[in-house]
Amino acid sequence: MTKNVDQVTLEALQERLLEEVQAQKRLQHELKDALESEREIRLENELLWVYLQRTYPGRVQNAGDLRDRLLEGGDLAEELEQQGAYAKNSGRNKPLRHRARRAVGKLPGVRQIYHGLKNIRK
Repeated sequence: MTKNVDQVTLEALQERLLEEVQAQKRLQHELKDALESEREIRLENELLWVYLQRTYPGRVQNAGDLRDRLLEGGDLAEELEQQGAYAKNSGRNKPLRHRARRAVGKLPGVRQIYHGLKNIRK
């Protein structure tokens, strides 16, 4: 009886060991894939950095300075606002024609009327 119990526990341990080995192989494969994709992303990033440095050296310098400040613990929103990267009233810079068309397009029923007229012409 104890011999049968020992065989069952031995078989269970062997099955568990096989499962663990398969899980370890899967994890190693996933790690290999992740490292390859990270390497590809780094290479692509370096290529883009070199291209930008050749094309827009001033922007690259600004981006490098911004990255350094953010790594030191700066806040992205504050840094962008300081540099004037975005304006609070960006709608004021758009042409009057664009703002008027957008306002008319937001009126209720305008879309239905437009598509109705368009479908009548067909």
